[in-house]
Amino acid sequence: MLIGNETIDLRLTLMDSAQCFQWTECGGRFGAAVAGVPVWLWQDGSGIHAEGKCGVDDLRRYLDLDRDYAAIAAEYAHIPAACEAVRLFPGLRVLNQPPWEALIAFILSANNNVARIRTLVRALCAHCGQRFNGGLYAFPTPERLADCAEPELRALKVGYRAPFLIETARRVRDGFPLEALRDMPYDAAHGKLTTLPGVGDKVADCVLLFGCGHTEAFPVDVWVARLLRDWFHLTCTSRPALAREARNRLGEHAGIMQQFLFHAARVGAMEVGD
Repeated sequence: MLIGNETIDLRLTLMDSAQCFQWTECGGRFGAAVAGVPVWLWQDGSGIHAEGKCGVDDLRRYLDLDRDYAAIAAEYAHIPAACEAVRLFPGLRVLNQPPWEALIAFILSANNNVARIRTLVRALCAHCGQRFNGGLYAFPTPERLADCAEPELRALKVGYRAPFLIETARRVRDGFPLEALRDMPYDAAHGKLTTLPGVGDKVADCVLLFGCGHTEAFPVDVWVARLLRDWFHLTCTSRPALAREARNRLGEHAGIMQQFLFHAARVGAMEVGD
């Protein structure tokens, strides 16, 4: 089915931009289970196509197709680095993932590179998630993950994150208001998330940006800290302070702009100082 013809680079957004880690590519098609529903996406001259039981509205929301990225870029027309990052990657979108999936993926992301995160996410899904035809796996449910033993997860090479995953799953299973974070003010949602095991400031901001629709959330890792100091001349020494100053300067869509800047720096498309 045709789901739209907006500007999007599926490979960049789903596979290369380090905002989600469960997608796989086969013959120019991209597959994953989104909120437990398997789907394959591809694009051609007529637009973006999907095969699976995901509804058009759900997929459009997941891919952020209804947001006006040109208008957001115009907000930052006075910032040279922002203009260049958008120019370089016009097909980049910031996904609206299920909060649970973003939470587990970014707990696994701590102290890991993108390839390693993808390996861990896929191993966890294959071990604990529902299997679908075509080799796709759903994320494990909170109930299934909560029942795992620590050695069972350590065998998947998740290391010290194993108890974090189990205890966080138990918290969500027992009523942690994960879905309600979407409607909380940013500060309240961020504070709530950081009470979960394995969730610090950066992981919380990733979950809020990629899973809860808080577009002002501004994850700061080593790349983002460097680009903020080099391109924006921020002098803060701590990452939380850098994130706070970036939100103050960039406003409502700070996190969306962060994704463009982060990707440009990470892949070396824009030079960033030490």
